[in-house]
Amino acid sequence: MNKEKIVQGGMWLSGFSMSVFLSAITLYAGFNNVRKADDYTFLVIGLLLIPVIFFCAYKGFKLILDSIFED
Repeated sequence: MNKEKIVQGGMWLSGFSMSVFLSAITLYAGFNNVRKADDYTFLVIGLLLIPVIFFCAYKGFKLILDSIFED
């Protein structure tokens, strides 16, 4: 097992968890702002964070699995 890849994968997975958290908060705030003040700023930020979630998860899991099952 390559420990450097596992550490890098853990860093990507921590980015994944932080982006899930930030996206959920901004989407909640964005939908509340749309209902009350017709402001779409937080909603757009939350929607832009969704691809970041999938990218970080993909990179993190790929690095960890590559380090475990390398030839």
